[in-house]
Amino acid sequence: MSDSKKSLSRREFTKLGAAAIAATSLGASQLASAQTAASELESTFLIELSLDVADQLDAGTTSIAPVTGGTFGGPRLKGTVRNGGADWITVVGDHRSLDVRITLDTDDGEIIYMNYTGVIYNGDNGLYWRVRPIFQTASEKYDWLNHAVCIGKNKQIPGKVAYDIFQIL
Repeated sequence: MSDSKKSLSRREFTKLGAAAIAATSLGASQLASAQTAASELESTFLIELSLDVADQLDAGTTSIAPVTGGTFGGPRLKGTVRNGGADWITVVGDHRSLDVRITLDTDDGEIIYMNYTGVIYNGDNGLYWRVRPIFQTASEKYDWLNHAVCIGKNKQIPGKVAYDIFQIL
C-alpha cells in the first residue's frame, strides 16, 4: 500500500478518536466560557413617553391606531408628540408586533422623528411589552440621539399608551 493510502490500525484509530474527543471537549469548554457576559449591561433613564391614540382601525391581521398627540420628558429633553403618527399592530397567534412612527417637538423648538418596533406577549410572568426606539434628528443639540441605542418598557397610564425608555450605555 502506498503511504498516501495507508490504513489505520485499531490502536491508531482509537488514539485518533480520543484526541478528537479531547479537542472537542476543550472547544466546548471555551465556548461555554465565551457565553458568560464579560460585563454588565448599563442603562440610564431617557424619557417617559405618553401617547394619545384614537380607536384602532381594522385592517385584517394588522390594526392601525392613529397617534393624536402626547408628551415626553426626561432629564435631557422634553416636549410634545405631534398629531399624525400611527401604531401598526400585527397579530400572529398570541403575539403582537408593533411598528410605531411619530414626530416629537422638543420644548426648545427642535424636531425629532421617532420610530419603534416591539413585541407584546402575554407570558407566564404576565404581560411582556418591550420596544426598540430609534431617533432621527437634524438638530445639533440632540444629535446624540441619532447614535443612541434604547429600550422601552410599557407602563400603565389610564387612557394612554405609555413607556419608560432607557438609553443603553
